[in-house]
Amino acid sequence: MNADTNNPVYSVSEFSHVIKKFVETNFSYIRIRGEISRPSFPGSGHVYFTLKDTDGTIAAIIWKYTLPRLSIKPEEGIEVICTGKVTTFAGQSKYQIIVESMEVAGEGALLKMLEDRRKKLLQEGLFKQEYKKAIPYLPEKIGVITSPSGAVLKDILHRLSDRFPSHVYLWPVAVQGEGSAQQISNAIDKFNQLTNETTIKKPDLLIVARGGGSLEDLWSFNEEIVVRSVFKSSIPVISAIGHETDTTLIDFVSDLRAPTPTAAAEKAVPVRDELIARVDELNLRFKTSFNNKLNNNKDRLNSLIKLLGKPDQIFESKIQNLDFMYKDFESLFKEIFVEKKNTITQYAQRLLPPKILITNLVSKHQLLETKFKNYLENIVNSKETKLNSLNQLLESSSFNRVLERGFALVMDLKGKPIKQSSEAPKNANVNIKFSDETRSGTLDT
Repeated sequence: MNADTNNPVYSVSEFSHVIKKFVETNFSYIRIRGEISRPSFPGSGHVYFTLKDTDGTIAAIIWKYTLPRLSIKPEEGIEVICTGKVTTFAGQSKYQIIVESMEVAGEGALLKMLEDRRKKLLQEGLFKQEYKKAIPYLPEKIGVITSPSGAVLKDILHRLSDRFPSHVYLWPVAVQGEGSAQQISNAIDKFNQLTNETTIKKPDLLIVARGGGSLEDLWSFNEEIVVRSVFKSSIPVISAIGHETDTTLIDFVSDLRAPTPTAAAEKAVPVRDELIARVDELNLRFKTSFNNKLNNNKDRLNSLIKLLGKPDQIFESKIQNLDFMYKDFESLFKEIFVEKKNTITQYAQRLLPPKILITNLVSKHQLLETKFKNYLENIVNSKETKLNSLNQLLESSSFNRVLERGFALVMDLKGKPIKQSSEAPKNANVNIKFSDETRSGTLDT
């Protein structure tokens, strides 16, 4: 007998459980580097993909509650380092890694991912100049989205205070690491949901800022969720990420890019002292111009007064002209009045007295009434004669007159006339109508 027969016999499910326990015990926590292939995003919210290199592959899963905590979103072709637990899936006899965190493997992969994403968003039109909003010249309320700690916020507040003190709303966010992109996007969206009726009023301008750092440190500002929130913002946005040499995708979509957070504050508001000086200068120029204009008008008025004569002399000639015009109008009015009066008199003579008009109308009415009565009487007589003729004709063609001449009408019991012998069966009961009465009978065979 073969010695192997002493080994225990496992069912398939028992053996799968043994392997699962062995793998999870010996590889409870592991980091694997590879390229993401065929990522799948089903309706469950989980993410399924394959990690591969030149010689092998391994299945990977990201549970939906883990996905929001990841610093990057799984995309086809990205080389990443996945950290998580290795387990087995008995249904397909394969092993897989449950991903708990993910990072891009190397700056080269990040740059490729950044360029691919930039081209995609550029093709969608998110960077077009026509969509950019004008920065308000003097915003009353400014929303700042940045980390509450560090020098960035202090630099912005200090620079605003120096130039033109403004009302600042701070929305504190993490500016790098897991979940930071979601926080930044949420801050932009929430600022846009404010109105003038809410407790916190809607800002006139947003500044999204952070200090310098590596490509990985600034990566949150390259995430699509942040770029799309800036694009959808109805509030103008100034981006101030890193140093002047740092460029992120948010810089392409924002309405204005500032090389540094301090520069963002400078672009947000003018210098108050310069505005005051400019107002004073304009005020002085206005006063000088006004006084010069006033003096010139006074001189011109005096010159015109000298050219005018005495008021009494001016009005005397005008009054005299008015008197002449009055006389002319009075004479003209009298002539018109007399002419119209004569015309009315002529028309009045042509009119007949009302009594004569009424008498004529009464006579005309009586004549028409007599004509109408005669016409109506002729019509009635004509119709009566025609009616008598028709009555005589009807009487001569009457059914009863035919019966009086010796004819009889044979009918069935329902009163229907029998015109031909074929319409009545043999021995049928019939009614026979004579001129004086109706008798019944039976037809012979």
